[in-house]
Order: sequence, then C-alpha cells, then structure tokens
Amino acid sequence: MKTQLHKMVLLATALILVGCGPRISGDGTLAVTALNLPVSADEGWTAQIVCSRGKHEITQEIVVAGTVLTAEFTIPIGKWDVSLQLIDSSGQITYQDKVTGVVVYPDTPTSVNFQLKPAHGKVKVIINLDSHPHADYIMRARIHFNDQYKEVIRESLEESLEGEYELAPGSYDFNVELYTASFRVGDKIDSGVWDTIKIEPLTEQTIIWNPYLTALTITAEIYVLPEAPPKLTADYFSNQVFLEWEPSPAADLDGYYIYWQPSPFEPYSVIGSVNSHTRTFIHDLNDLDSIPPRANYAVAPYSTVLVGYRSKPITVELLELQ
Repeated sequence: MKTQLHKMVLLATALILVGCGPRISGDGTLAVTALNLPVSADEGWTAQIVCSRGKHEITQEIVVAGTVLTAEFTIPIGKWDVSLQLIDSSGQITYQDKVTGVVVYPDTPTSVNFQLKPAHGKVKVIINLDSHPHADYIMRARIHFNDQYKEVIRESLEESLEGEYELAPGSYDFNVELYTASFRVGDKIDSGVWDTIKIEPLTEQTIIWNPYLTALTITAEIYVLPEAPPKLTADYFSNQVFLEWEPSPAADLDGYYIYWQPSPFEPYSVIGSVNSHTRTFIHDLNDLDSIPPRANYAVAPYSTVLVGYRSKPITVELLELQ
C-alpha cells in the first residue's frame, strides 16, 4: 500500500514539474525596415514581403505611407529567404531587394533592413544565324552579360537559339559566342564581338543578335622556283678559280649565289653572290690555310622570295694545276 502511494506521489510531482517548465513556441517575430523610399511611394503603393523556404511561402502586404517602411509580424522559426517588393498604383514592381538565410528564433525579434534597388528589366536575346556560313553546325551559344553568361542549346536545326533574362538596371558588356557539338573550346566556332547594352527598370527589350561578318579578300602571288643556269665553266690560275655561267631563263631575278664543296665529306656552302646582270665570279684561294686537291662549284639564281635550283656542279682540280 505504501509503495503504490509513493508511486502516485512521484507521478503527480512529475506532472506538476512538466506543467511548470518553460514553454518553447514555434513562432518568432520578423521586423522589416526600409528607409529612403521614393516620395511617389506615398501615392497608393504597397509593399509585398515574401518569406520563402523550399515550396513554403508566407506573403504579407502593407500599404506604404511616407518614405519609411516598418513592419513586424509573426513567422515560424527557422531559416528563411525574405524579399521586399514595392508595387506602384498600376501594379508594377518598381523597387525590390532580397535577403537570404535569415534565421528566425523563438520569441526573439529578428530584424531585416532592406536596401531597395530599382526593379529588374527584361531582355530577350534572339540569335539570327541566317547569314552565318556555318549555321547548320551551330547548336549552342553563350550569352555574356559582363562576367556572367547564360547558355542556350537547341536540339535541332528547326529550333531557334534564344533566351529571356531578368537583369538589374545598368550598362552591360554584351557578347554572344557560338558553339557546335559542345561548349568545349575546340567546338567554339565564333567568338563574337563585344558590345554595350543598357537595361532600364521595368522595361522589356528584344535584341536580335547577328554574327559580325565581313568580306575577306584573299590575294596570292605565285612564285616559280628559278631555273638553274644551263651551263657553268671554270678556269684555275694562280690560286684563283674563274667561274662563268650562262644566264638563268627565269625572270625577275635578284642575283646569283656561288657555292663550293671543298670535300665530298662536307656540304656545299655559299662563298659569294653577284647581281642578276653579272655572270662571272673569282674565287681567291690565297687566304686559305690549305688548298684542297679539288673542289666542286655550283651557281644558283635567287629572287626576292626564293632561291632557285643549283647548276650542275663542276669539279676543278686545284693541286695538280699549280
């Protein structure tokens, strides 16, 4: 009997303690402030506050009075993304701001101070490929707005490459790059030309982008390799080799190079040159440390661009004739 009574007393005490403990609420308070509203906001404008997380949204609408907006309302605790939009008397969003990751605590006010900016403008970009020589290969495009870009893809040639975007007001560096099968660098077919566009609040504009194409003029000059002199003769006297040749039939020559090969184990090397009107050359061997027993000589014409064929070599016996 005493044991049962003791258990009942303990149970009653536990229930009393639970009832007297702190109660945790599932709601918190969100305090919203926006300063320096435009004077015209006092003419039938409303403020729409949207708290969102995932698919859950809570919307509050407040009539604007004056150039300062303050509002306070209850909201479930947790993390929220909170946006504020000023809507004019015609229903247009004129100013807006968004703060992400706002944590609402139980029974503790959380303050959010908005810095309202002009509402975004819309721009639609249509890429016109009618004049592009490789239009049938272009399946992708990157549309650049400053250092950000959007990618558009078409699945077939019948589809158009276009996109529609909301941008904050301002001036933007704008460009379109064209790609074929992927966005890899090797598949870029057109780098585009940078331009400047202007986005104004609450406006909708369409940009029809055309590839920058210009005429390419290709000219080519054909140079024929000059033919070799048809005949080369040589005389040797007093350590000097006297060379003479018949002119090359090639036109527009600048001159002739003279080559010699003092040994079959060495390549030919240039020992001099003369202008196109000269057809003789003297090779003085007196400055050599040693004179080879024989040497091969050849002559090749040259033009402004090309060195022509060498003549048939002629061998000159040097030591035997001394």
